Amino acid sequence: MSERVEQPGKRRSLFWRLWVRSLVVRRPQAALAVISLLVGASLASMLLNLYSDVHRKMTQEFRSYGANVILSSKGAAASGQAAVGGLMDSAAFQQVESLQTKVNGLVAAPVLYLVTRVSRVPQEPRLPDFENVVAVGSDFAALKALVPGWRVTSGAVDGPLGPASCAVGAHLAQRFRLKPGDSVKLTSSAGNGPAESDMTPGTFRVARVISTGSSEDDQVFVSLAELQKLGGLEGKISVIQMNIPGQTADIERGVNQMAAAFPALDVRPIRQIVYSQGKVLHTIRGLLISLMGLILGIIALCVMATMTAIVLERRKDIAVMKALGATNQEVTRLFLMEGASLGLVAGVAGFAVGGFLAAQVGEQLFGVSLSVVWWTLPLVWGATILLAALATFFPVGIMRRIQPATALKGE
Repeated sequence: MSERVEQPGKRRSLFWRLWVRSLVVRRPQAALAVISLLVGASLASMLLNLYSDVHRKMTQEFRSYGANVILSSKGAAASGQAAVGGLMDSAAFQQVESLQTKVNGLVAAPVLYLVTRVSRVPQEPRLPDFENVVAVGSDFAALKALVPGWRVTSGAVDGPLGPASCAVGAHLAQRFRLKPGDSVKLTSSAGNGPAESDMTPGTFRVARVISTGSSEDDQVFVSLAELQKLGGLEGKISVIQMNIPGQTADIERGVNQMAAAFPALDVRPIRQIVYSQGKVLHTIRGLLISLMGLILGIIALCVMATMTAIVLERRKDIAVMKALGATNQEVTRLFLMEGASLGLVAGVAGFAVGGFLAAQVGEQLFGVSLSVVWWTLPLVWGATILLAALATFFPVGIMRRIQPATALKGE
């Protein structure tokens, strides 16, 4: 009775001794398997780190294109970023701000567009007397956060515009030879006619000159309250410009939330930006997943060949184990444990190597600093262990067909 009780314990002890011996005994094939798994884990870790961080960087880069969603009056007709022919209550912007907790990463700015007549103060010879331009009333700091690609070429870089200050586009500044400290006069027509009696002037000091590479280079920017006062449009705005980060599905989800919150207003995604952003991110994801699948498939074949060589080398050892009473299940478990252990070691080392390679690739190819994405550690670790275990199944089939008598005779 005592012998029967001790037998399972002895078998378990023998199993673990054989497992440890299979790992510590020097074997070139086992080293080759570890190296193969290390390469696979390193490349998988590098690609996952690149995808995760490049996805985040690309989302940030797409923000430089400005708003991807416009909230406006249903009667407004959109043309680019401006809306013509419709105004809405500026109180809608406070409601948008309250939704920022529900839409992660939402950036928004209220905007009022007004056609004005701009002239230099004082006027100078050989310069235009005036020019009709679009004046933009907004919180300039919020507007610049919405479009981080704008550059301030001269003047104060940060901070809101003061009550009597303005920012001018680079082309407009060049035509009127404006620089920070100069003054301009903005005149807005209260009606449709150009009669001087219908015009309300305002003088503003140029605080900064901006370069956008777009139509904003021909515009002038003042605070929202000042432009509302200038045009007699207190409490009114033209549009609310928003940027919702993420892929197309995320943006569409945000648009649906906005449409439900503002049924009386028109919520429109800017399709060119939204679908370009989604297409680029989808292409990157598909490319990286395809590369990872191809690489892991090649590594799996390499590990399978290596484990097959290990099984064939240890045919006599397996035959002895079976002759001493080891079952096919016990020998199978031994080889699967050996393969998983090799995957465990390679997965940890491969994650570290892959993180280093991702940082180097990001620096050399993309010119950005990529940080290690720690959520990829358990993914790489688990995938490497699973790959090693699966690659062991084919050699295990060979092992199960080994007959002790035949193998020990040397046939």
